[in-house]
Amino acid sequence: MAGTNNNNDTIDLSTFFRKVAAKWYYFVLSLLVFGALAVVYTQFAEKEYAVAASIYVKGANVGSVETGELLSPGADKRGFDAVALTNEMGKLKSYTLVKSALENLNYEISYYNVESFWPNFMRESWLNEVGNYSPYVVTLDSSANQLMNTPIFISPVSDKQVRLYAKDSETSTYNFSSNSGGRLEDFKIDEVVTLGEPFTSPYINLTVEKKSDAPVATDFDYAFKIVRLEDLAMQYQGRLTVEPLNVMDAQNRMLKLGIQETLPEKGIQFLSTLIAVYGSENLNSKNSRGQNSVEFFNKQITQVRDSLNKAQTALQNFKSNSGIVNMESAQGLAMGSLSSLQQEKAQTEKKLNYYRSTLKSLNNSSPNALVAPAAAGLNENPLFNKLVEQYIEIITRLNELQYSARPGNPLVTQLETQAKTVKDALVQNLQESINVEQENLKSINSRIGSLKYDISSLPKEERELSILQREYDNLSAKLTQLIDKRGEAELLLATNVDNVEVVDAPKKVGYKPVAPNNMLIYTIAIALALMIPLTLILAQDVANNNIRDKKELEMQTKAPLLGMIANGPKDAKLITHKYPNSAIAESFKFARINLQYFHQNSQDKVIGITSSISGEGKTFCSANLSAAFAESGKRTILVCCDLRKPKIQDYFNLRGPGISEYVSEFVSMDDIIQPTDIRNLDVIASGMPQEDPIRMFESARMDELMTELKKRYDNIVIETPPIGYVADYFVLLKYFDINLFVVRYNYTNKNILSGINDLYANNKIKNLYLLFNDVRFSAEYGYGYLSNSDGYYTNTYVRKLNGKKGQLKNPFAS
Repeated sequence: MAGTNNNNDTIDLSTFFRKVAAKWYYFVLSLLVFGALAVVYTQFAEKEYAVAASIYVKGANVGSVETGELLSPGADKRGFDAVALTNEMGKLKSYTLVKSALENLNYEISYYNVESFWPNFMRESWLNEVGNYSPYVVTLDSSANQLMNTPIFISPVSDKQVRLYAKDSETSTYNFSSNSGGRLEDFKIDEVVTLGEPFTSPYINLTVEKKSDAPVATDFDYAFKIVRLEDLAMQYQGRLTVEPLNVMDAQNRMLKLGIQETLPEKGIQFLSTLIAVYGSENLNSKNSRGQNSVEFFNKQITQVRDSLNKAQTALQNFKSNSGIVNMESAQGLAMGSLSSLQQEKAQTEKKLNYYRSTLKSLNNSSPNALVAPAAAGLNENPLFNKLVEQYIEIITRLNELQYSARPGNPLVTQLETQAKTVKDALVQNLQESINVEQENLKSINSRIGSLKYDISSLPKEERELSILQREYDNLSAKLTQLIDKRGEAELLLATNVDNVEVVDAPKKVGYKPVAPNNMLIYTIAIALALMIPLTLILAQDVANNNIRDKKELEMQTKAPLLGMIANGPKDAKLITHKYPNSAIAESFKFARINLQYFHQNSQDKVIGITSSISGEGKTFCSANLSAAFAESGKRTILVCCDLRKPKIQDYFNLRGPGISEYVSEFVSMDDIIQPTDIRNLDVIASGMPQEDPIRMFESARMDELMTELKKRYDNIVIETPPIGYVADYFVLLKYFDINLFVVRYNYTNKNILSGINDLYANNKIKNLYLLFNDVRFSAEYGYGYLSNSDGYYTNTYVRKLNGKKGQLKNPFAS
């Protein structure tokens, strides 16, 4: 019968589940409440529908591929034509592009309705957007303050007037013209305005008009809400989804755009505008690059044409003055070679100057001054040309985002990283190219020097004519080349188109709303309906530190359990005498038999009964255990040594003096022994209450009383005060052969038992037993033998249970 002192926080799962099953009504009530809330939410919550579109992102040079090849014949354009889909996805979902799209739409005002049966404080939570279906139209005065993000309700007053009502604990105002605003606290407005006439106030400045063909429903209230474009852009950016339609690679270049909207037509309009703005900005970027190329060629052509005119004038003047028209001499071949070398030198110097200028621009962080190699007529290095084109494109995109992107924009950061990588590659390529061209220039200069030495013997006039003619021919060829390049650039600019193709136009996906998700709502409602009662029961179980069953009692102390006293009717006192066939009477008989069994061969006859605190039933147990001994034929006396708060008089019709008078030597022992209606049972009352009972219990008269009682009676039951309050019990301990400690079900605290366990473990109290009182023998706690016990009790006792078969009430008055 001894238990083990285990951890107090240990949970017996089988017992806990029985407690859960016993409180099934918690779960039924919770399911009804959360089920009703789920039905209300799914019925009245704002519905959202899915809207989707798909686009195809073409190559970067779509629409002008042939022109690009003419501009850079033989160059590898596969790199220029590539478009990183991840970058395009980021651009489509960027705050800048979303805001640009919303600037083309009138979404700053949203219209709602709400069922009129909702109370005022709940209406804002159940607004349903109606868009153009609202019977009212609001026009804002953009030069004045407006109330932001707070529903303003509209109620009809008459055919010409409506009531505007708004209330919020904290809100803000905004002026669209000055781009400024402020905060408001405890805001409220309630005004009647005339339809079609401007209404002005410090916080709201607008005109409300009613559509002539729109009826006003009587079971709905209407409202509108004003939102800043910046806030609206952030909302749409958060709801917009952009993802590859298939696995993303070089062949699969399709993107899927989606958004959830309460009004599908708004989502369709937004996605259509977003795609249009995306394509327009892409085309504008291409046109900007093309226009820069045309302007570059125009400047080059003007400079070369001026130089050509000067060369032509010099050549004509020389021919007029020298009389030499042409050169058909043997030295013509040498001059031709010199001319070819000088052209090659000019081309090399051109490359070298271009490379140095480009390197200087990169080092001076002047990317806008860069000119594409193809535009400069340099096409010999495809890798270098590719790097320059990529760098110009990246810088152009960065310039586009410079004034529109927010700080920390991931697209800007990504482009800056790409720009640095390409720039480093360009610098390395330029330095290598400069070294190569410098060596070429040295070789050409050496060869030109040799030819000039050979030609030096020619007549001076012929030599000057040859030089002038060669310079004129070079400039003429260069001018022709630049004019051709400008024509190609203009053709490229004229044939530019955006690289976006709409595959599936924006449309509503399905006919059912995607939010709220009814299945998910009901699943959550069921989960909460089960979880909350379970958590409540568990919290009650964990927070309740009282002893609630036999297992818990055995876990808290090693003292043996003498018996468990069943719960009984509240008005019963002497159960064993009044209801001898009841479960409680049988409980006391069982405890008496156990006690006799443990001490069958001993002379132990004095039984001390106490408890930890008042209310645990020590008086109830003392009286009924004494009656159980007496009814078994043992001469028994019950001695009430609780001189502070005695309750034994509630159980017996006691009169006359008690133990306090005897110890005070006012009466004899025979005067205080009072017989009862129970055969073989006598009682000694406590007598007059005493302030210092300990002094009386330590007197010689108390020793004499105990000695004489042992001679007269077979069993002596002594009730003492609770040990949690006073030390009376420990003073009387010397008289006790057996010690009973009363523990009450769901009343005695577990922590109190640790002291009793220490006394038992250290043998400070001999023959200590526990009496578990007021135990509810029900299925909840695992003692189910009372649930169908017809015939177990006497008819008289069953009638005492208020006609409730097999159920017991609170046990006793003590």
